[in-house]
Amino acid sequence: MRVVGLTGGIACGKSTVSGYLAEQGIPVIDGDAVSRRLTAPGGRALPAIRAAFGDGFFLPDGSLDRRKLGARVFSDPPSLEKLDRVMAPFLEEDIGSALRALQSAGAPLCFLDLPLLFEKGYDARCDSVWCVVLPPPLQLKRLMDRDRCTEEAALARIRAVLPTEEKARRSNVVIDNSGSVDETLARVAVLLREELGRCGAPPGRRRRMDRYEPETVPDPAPADAAAAPAVSAPPKASEAPVIERSGRTRRRPSARKVAWKLPPWLMAALITVSSLLAVAFTAQCLMAAYLSNQKALHESEQRKIDAEYPVLYQDLIERYAAAYNLSPAYVTAIIRNESSFRPNAESSAGARGLMQLMPDTAEWIAQKEGVSGYAFERMYDPETNIRFGCWYLNYLSRLFSGDPVSVTCAYHAGQGTVASWLSDGRLSTDGIHLSITRLPEGPTRQYAERVTRDYGIYLQKVYSPHAQPADDPARRAES
Repeated sequence: MRVVGLTGGIACGKSTVSGYLAEQGIPVIDGDAVSRRLTAPGGRALPAIRAAFGDGFFLPDGSLDRRKLGARVFSDPPSLEKLDRVMAPFLEEDIGSALRALQSAGAPLCFLDLPLLFEKGYDARCDSVWCVVLPPPLQLKRLMDRDRCTEEAALARIRAVLPTEEKARRSNVVIDNSGSVDETLARVAVLLREELGRCGAPPGRRRRMDRYEPETVPDPAPADAAAAPAVSAPPKASEAPVIERSGRTRRRPSARKVAWKLPPWLMAALITVSSLLAVAFTAQCLMAAYLSNQKALHESEQRKIDAEYPVLYQDLIERYAAAYNLSPAYVTAIIRNESSFRPNAESSAGARGLMQLMPDTAEWIAQKEGVSGYAFERMYDPETNIRFGCWYLNYLSRLFSGDPVSVTCAYHAGQGTVASWLSDGRLSTDGIHLSITRLPEGPTRQYAERVTRDYGIYLQKVYSPHAQPADDPARRAES
């Protein structure tokens, strides 16, 4: 059986593709649905959670008290690790069982629908991976429309997880969903036929896909055609066919008609068109001048940004951001706000190095990473400091469900502060996400605003697909 992973950026349209595949009779294993079933009332994971945490984390009706358990694991890292250990085998077992059941049933093809396919390592189970993407501006707009959130909140959510461009880079197939739904499903229909062909499934008798291809004679159905699902497009309202006469059958105009004079109405139309073309040419010249001025202004602003936003230790940042599934632009923004790229920086509270790690935190990370011969003086070493800081950001991301605002605030103010904010209904509507606009006025809110701003600048300036490496003397000396 061929297994295809399906992933993509938030609000990029992965559910549209998954729903279409299910409509075609293709088995789709939904990872989110598996997790919800395990912790729903009567779920198989509940007894293990009860045994690990006790009856105090369950409601009288036997269902899990999610808010109470969340408050516990948010404030106690060992409890979070315990919950991860409890849930991991159930998730692994259910997804593995679903794959084995489909294989035993003789399914030639199935899809594994997981938003965090790469982050959780399930791409290793897949023969191929599809990734649904959108251009960043369109992704931002669709996310704001879908979740009815502000631009700031939407940007924070997009930047918190593995960047969409990185998911696309790791995938075998990239599906651009920036057009209409019909255009996207046309692409999916072609890709699905190719996947069925790769797994040796017989094509079956196809229905005509009016929306995607011209009418063809149906394929003869083999004897075992029922073994593979038929691929069809969504229904479409009928349209009158357009029949164009070939060049050989068109009548040639007679010589007498060619010699006719232009009718007055046609002459007036030509004069009007000429006038419009002259106006368009003038407008084009004015637009060219305006664009030239805007380009000069943009270059001036870019020079100012280059001066205020240096990029040092980029190789180390990219290496450890990739190792811990972080955006390198986000790590760079943290370093700029923590130490301004000064490896010997030390705060009045005792935090050291580029990412300003406290002694207790650094020692705890060293124990988790199994670093031998550790001493706090090593926090002055850029590589060790960036490695420990990226590990800690990854830990906070898992602790606070990947919410970027919560992770940023916890890095600045501590886990306990963020846990108390999440339990305050005035600051968090769901106990999982924080919005910068709802944070209490103070240093942590200002810190989150600066990091969010700087992340966007570094993403555009250094880490976008079209950005060039920074030509920085400090970076050359560093390398």
